[in-house]
Formats: sequence, C-alpha cells, structure tokens
Amino acid sequence: MKKRRISQNEEAIRGILIIIVFIVGLVFLRDMLVKRGVSIFMLTRKDYMNAAEYYMQQKYGEKFESEYIYDGSVYVHPKSNPYRHVVVDVENKDGMTYFHDNYVGYLKKAELEKYIYELAKPIYGECKVFIEPHGFGLDDNWNKDTDMKMYAEKGNYTTEIMTIDDASNIEKKFKILLDKFEDEKLLSNAILVTYIAENDFKNLREQYIDYIHNSEKFFYRIDAVYDNVEKRFTDIDIRLKMKSRGYPFP
Repeated sequence: MKKRRISQNEEAIRGILIIIVFIVGLVFLRDMLVKRGVSIFMLTRKDYMNAAEYYMQQKYGEKFESEYIYDGSVYVHPKSNPYRHVVVDVENKDGMTYFHDNYVGYLKKAELEKYIYELAKPIYGECKVFIEPHGFGLDDNWNKDTDMKMYAEKGNYTTEIMTIDDASNIEKKFKILLDKFEDEKLLSNAILVTYIAENDFKNLREQYIDYIHNSEKFFYRIDAVYDNVEKRFTDIDIRLKMKSRGYPFP
C-alpha cells in the first residue's frame, strides 16, 4: 500500500501546532513555578498575587482572592468572607519567595471573642466583644488546628469591648478586666472598653467600630496597652466625649 505524502500545508500546520503546544507548555510550567515561589519567574505584581492565593489555598484548604499589594505584603480574602482582609507578607530568599500570613487570627476570632465575652460580662453586663487581628505574619507552623489559647497568648490582636454599662467606677472595673486578662494569659496588644448609647449598641456591627471612634460617637473610652518588658497592661487612658447627651457620668 502506497503511503500518502504529506503536503507542505499539512507540514506547516503540524509545525504550528507543535509550536502552540510548546508555548502552552512553557506558560503552564511558568505558572507552576510562580505558584511554587521561584523568584526568577516572579515578574509582575499579578505573579505575586497568584502565588499568594495558591499558598493560602494549599495551607488552609479554601479558596482566596487577592485584593492588592502594599508595602511588601499581598492582601487577600477568603471567598467565603470578603470582609476578612488577610495579610500575606512576602519574603524573597535564596532564589525563592516565601509567604507568612495572619489568617489564623481570623480563624480563632469567634472563639476568642466568646471567651473574652464570658470574662467581661460579669463586669460590664451585656456587651459586645470584637477582636482585630494585627496585620503581620504569624508563626508559619500555625494553621486552622492551632489552639485558640496559643494564639491568644502571643498578643497579635486588639480587643474592643462595647458596652452600655453605667460609667461609674470606670477605672476600677477596667483594672478588674485587665487582671482577668493577665490571669488568663490573654496578652492582647491593646484593650479598649467603649461606652456607647443604647440605640447604637443595638445596631452595632463590627464594620461600624471605626466610625464610632473616628466620629467620637461615644461617651467614654478607656484603654490600655500590654508592655512586653514589664509583662503587664500599662498606660491606662480615659477619654470623654458626648457629655451633652445626658449620659450618667460619675
């Protein structure tokens, strides 16, 4: 049987297909090397964002979307919760790119808030507790199974307590709260207790906290910071606003 001779057009098409397959293969290989953090292939901001997304997905088993890059860090959020602005720090070393994130702070947030609420309620009555994880990478060995108390003892967060409690004995109550934090080894970098109006308290959501502070829409705010040298809470500060609204001041 006589073999059919390949025409020049067919040879050209075959050559083009080989080139296309080769280019697609290179693109795929480069994409994989970028996701693995090989620095020489990290050419654009998008490369770093894609690599950070891949790193987070592999580490936590859920999908993330990158938002932007600022000051050497990629900001991402889990697709399940766009309000969680997770920081992924970038480190280039020995030809590789490494990532360090603070997502564990968000994973332990609800559990820690509930734990602190149980400590604060006997002091302030009904209150609302919010934890704000700090924007820098945590221990690389931490993951979704990390114990909440282990995270809480490292002090990589700010504690915000909102209350409608009577402001009498404001400093005495606050010192009782600080003692409880120290006893429980809850080494929050800062603790704020803010006294607000009942209507504001009923409608309070976490995304409104900055507005309350920035617009000074509160009666009292008392805060302290944790001193890692002295191993205790220091610099207690009381701030007074909105006296004209008739709040029961001591």
